[in-house]
Amino acid sequence: MPEKWYEKNLRRLMVDMHIPDWNEEMLRDFSPEKYAEMMALADTTTAEIAAVSCMGLCHWPTRVGFPHKNLNGRDLLGETIEACRKRGIEIQLYLNIWNRAAYDAHPDWRTMNPDGKGSVESGIWGGRYGWCCHNTPYGKFFLDLLDELCSRYECRGYWIDMFSEYTICRCPACRERFRIETGYEEYPAEIDWNDPRFIALQKCRERWLAEFVRKIRDTIRKRHPERTLTFQSAGLGCWVPAMTRPLILDYDFMAADFGEFDSVILSMMCKLFSAFSANRPIELMVPRCESLAQHTAERSPDSLLLRVFTCLLHQASFTMIDAIDPSGTLDRRFYEHAGKANRRYAEYEKYIRGQSVPVADIAVYVNTDSQVDTDKKVPLKDFAESKSKHFFSWCSLVGLCEKEHLLCCFTGDCTKLASYPVVILSDVSRMTDTECTAFEKYVQNGGKLYASYCTSLYDPEKGMRKDFGLAGTLGIHYAGGKTLQPSYISPTEESPLNRFCTRKYPVMLEHRQVKILTDRDVEVLGTGTFPCSSAEETTRFGSANSNPPMTWTDSPALVHRRSGKGEILYCAGKLEEAAFDLPHRIFTALLRKLNPERVIETDALGTVTFTVFDQPGENRYIISLLNLSFDSHAQPWRDIHVKLRLPLKKYRVSSLSHAPDEKEVPWTFHGDLLEFTIPELKNFAMFLLKYTSDVPMLEKKNGNREKIRRET
Repeated sequence: MPEKWYEKNLRRLMVDMHIPDWNEEMLRDFSPEKYAEMMALADTTTAEIAAVSCMGLCHWPTRVGFPHKNLNGRDLLGETIEACRKRGIEIQLYLNIWNRAAYDAHPDWRTMNPDGKGSVESGIWGGRYGWCCHNTPYGKFFLDLLDELCSRYECRGYWIDMFSEYTICRCPACRERFRIETGYEEYPAEIDWNDPRFIALQKCRERWLAEFVRKIRDTIRKRHPERTLTFQSAGLGCWVPAMTRPLILDYDFMAADFGEFDSVILSMMCKLFSAFSANRPIELMVPRCESLAQHTAERSPDSLLLRVFTCLLHQASFTMIDAIDPSGTLDRRFYEHAGKANRRYAEYEKYIRGQSVPVADIAVYVNTDSQVDTDKKVPLKDFAESKSKHFFSWCSLVGLCEKEHLLCCFTGDCTKLASYPVVILSDVSRMTDTECTAFEKYVQNGGKLYASYCTSLYDPEKGMRKDFGLAGTLGIHYAGGKTLQPSYISPTEESPLNRFCTRKYPVMLEHRQVKILTDRDVEVLGTGTFPCSSAEETTRFGSANSNPPMTWTDSPALVHRRSGKGEILYCAGKLEEAAFDLPHRIFTALLRKLNPERVIETDALGTVTFTVFDQPGENRYIISLLNLSFDSHAQPWRDIHVKLRLPLKKYRVSSLSHAPDEKEVPWTFHGDLLEFTIPELKNFAMFLLKYTSDVPMLEKKNGNREKIRRET
């Protein structure tokens, strides 16, 4: 099958053009030729050109939408497309779903927040952006505008920004549709994941957004079935945007800008997107400046290069974002810097494959139904206070795995669990019966499972269950209620926690624990310990600065169980979410208890992170390392020893080489570990491990494994 454009055009550049037209100076000096010249200077392969800004202003003489007044009938978009095409640069067109022009012109199209105000009147994000609701005539307006764009210009695909629900819209159109589809006369008053009416509202929001995505996709494909559709995907990780897995699978690939975040968050998002994207490579987008709110504070070369290597580490495409000056000019200096960054990426891009399969010690299971906070009920207008905390749990998990050189990935497909040695269910509270059955089968067939807190306690359609959906697998039962916050776990006599804490000085969790009972075959490794009062108590507390342990109980807090061929750890709290070293070390030890063998063993420090991808079509593994303590002026690290555990019964190693020069690297086999040494690591390194699949990696000779050596 021929490669799709997004599989081979991996160096992209987007120029934000969110420029209003109230002043005749706006976009006055824009030059399509200069724009295309900057794209070429940056050594980009695809220009993501702004057709419609978040102001709702179009850069072509539209008959449907609101043309930018200062164009004076000029087809700025068409000229820019042609200028880029002359230079061999592919085109993806950018549209923003926000539309201040439509918001101002049609008050009845406005999204209404729970307080009854629109986005401008509420002052959300500074009050500059106009949110319009697709359940009003704005939905058809946007589709007509998109159809006009499809009919006029050649491009590879469309990149639609800010596409998700940023509030709980209660405009008349949404309220009426909710009433018709559910039978409820009015919205619920509060956010309650056990309330049938609120659950119905959330299901409506998800269904309406998915329906609009399909309409957008169909609008494009009725004219151009070969063109791709991509949406801003940053909303994944919270229930408010209403992004579900089925909706995301309607995108051709996932993309988002994460330039403001640190290396752990960037890594987490790359792993998460790779798991959920219908196709790969995913697109990681990096703003020129340290944040999109900055216009001149260009990020350092090291910061930019770190993001180049993060993309390579995760088999992702690399997109830079600039913002045009109000007058329409661009800063040539940035494009010179961008060219240097892109040329570094280009050295390795021939090793990026959409079919790359991550090799993992641990998979974190994510379902979009569970990205909620079941701990508290809040008024609908305060929805921002009820956002999911899973984002931080995922970051914590990825960070501790990278520090310990455990290969970590995400998965959202419960039908494909068997390939993962260990799966983590971090407060996956709202699980379907199908998911529960899949995990029961996974454990019975030998899978290792860590679960925490409210995992499986809720049904996505019905609310709280009487008992955990996974009660029979986990060997635990809901005893009713939750404990004080914060809470502690004290080790039992034979617990592995005794290496790290004592009964008197237990490990602290910042959150509550679920009260549980256990089956007889369950081993209790830790019990609940609590302060004398909650963290909110202002008079009768144990200590003014902290909430020290004062009440010791025998209630199970951390348990272990063998089930079928598999093994389970369950924590009544969220040990994996704790932000400090002690709980991290305890959690890592528990993961080792579940799976003592790992893919990577190394003497590299924890600031060096690894990924391994299998590329079956190329008969090779891609092994990459990134030094997260990134400093181009630092001395390189020398003689890093790496041991790699591979599926020995399937393959034979044919070569190990360093990319991109593909020089052979010496390696040996000891037992079931392939060993090699990295003489020097400055910031990033990539290795190619080629194999043949007709015979095992290790041959047997005289009943013993033969050590195979390869020397350069």
